[in-house]
Amino acid sequence: MKSNFPISAWYQWEVETNDHQVIRQYNDDGSENPSTMIPVETVVRASILPQIAGRERHDVLLDLVKGEKFIRRFGRGIMKNQGGGYKLSEYLHCIATDRYRLWVFSLTGQSLVTNASYEVYV
Repeated sequence: MKSNFPISAWYQWEVETNDHQVIRQYNDDGSENPSTMIPVETVVRASILPQIAGRERHDVLLDLVKGEKFIRRFGRGIMKNQGGGYKLSEYLHCIATDRYRLWVFSLTGQSLVTNASYEVYV
């Protein structure tokens, strides 16, 4: 799939807190919120949202009453040597909880759920 923006931007994160506050990666004015500002103690939904038509959204719903905890959201860029130097060839978005991790591959939109300490290497 070709796009005019880098594969790291094909998906964006969004979280919702238990008081219904929605925090998005980008504000309406285009400014970016760092994921470090996410109030991890109160997150009840964390989402990876597609920015390319035809892709599925990926949601994690957390049950705070049962002790589920959002840990963090992060990304991993995979670099490969493509003749003229290293270039970004894949970007994985991850939602980490205390029980599992949800990984979303930017190139395909596929997801993978692993245990909480698992790292994905491509």
